[in-house]
Amino acid sequence: MKHFIMFCLILNIRDGEGDKLITIYKRTKAILLLMFMFTGLAFAFGAVPQAEAGFWDWVTGVTEIPSEVEQLRSKYDEMEQSIIKSEQHYKEATDRLASDNEKLRGQNEQLMQRILQLETKDLEQRQQVRRIATVVITGIGLLLLYFVLTRVLRVMVWQRRR
Repeated sequence: MKHFIMFCLILNIRDGEGDKLITIYKRTKAILLLMFMFTGLAFAFGAVPQAEAGFWDWVTGVTEIPSEVEQLRSKYDEMEQSIIKSEQHYKEATDRLASDNEKLRGQNEQLMQRILQLETKDLEQRQQVRRIATVVITGIGLLLLYFVLTRVLRVMVWQRRR
């Protein structure tokens, strides 16, 4: 409290507002006094009843701890077993999927080779059809040329004889 008064006096010298600082000090002092009085009354009249546990309750609580530990240990063991089973199941599933993946890769490779063979056959057939069409069109063109030439020659021979 002395330090607070000294602080107020220093501020009083600097600010020149001594009355204001003294009223602030009195207010704080009054608030602190009221708080101490309220706390004292609360402890005096409002004592909270304490829960009292007997020695036997404490002993039964202590004896129940090993069974709780055993329950926790059994739950831990069950969880550990389920984790091990799930890991095994995961490994089996990944191994099965890897083997299926390898089989599918092999089938894919075979299908790609088959597709390549079919495409080459298709290309050969198209070339064969193109050759046949070229031969037929050339043959028809030669027949037409023969027909036209024979007619032209007949007309020329007929005009000469006349």
